[in-house]
Amino acid sequence: QSAIPLAAFRSSATGDGISVPGLRISGVGALGDSALTTGSTAISQVYLPMRSTAQTTAWCFHYTQEGLDNPALNDTVSFGYESIPYFASEECGAMYRYLIKEVNTTTHLIDSVVVADSLITNVEATRIYIYFRTAEQEEPQE
Repeated sequence: QSAIPLAAFRSSATGDGISVPGLRISGVGALGDSALTTGSTAISQVYLPMRSTAQTTAWCFHYTQEGLDNPALNDTVSFGYESIPYFASEECGAMYRYLIKEVNTTTHLIDSVVVADSLITNVEATRIYIYFRTAEQEEPQE
């Protein structure tokens, strides 16, 4: 078993946690159907598995809601990392930890990606924050 980082979604305008409706996330260059989410429900976080046999893993964010369902608006988030074999215990056996060294993203609806802790272990914790552009409320005019 390998460590899988948990990514939480935030508003770039407020920093608050948000749920994103109609978001289909799938692996880039992965064999078969690698969809992590189908876009049928709003989600506020997602586990983003890394490939232990590679030094990069990329995810495509496709927005299925009306007005945004266009491949030209897809965002891609790519992680560059080092896979570190780790012997947990005799019962658990070996697993991988990942040391994230680089993050790249397109910025159609995603504003930025922040890695709070670059060492991904099997401890359940949010390590990655994905900030989405959201509609800001206008300040009332006086």
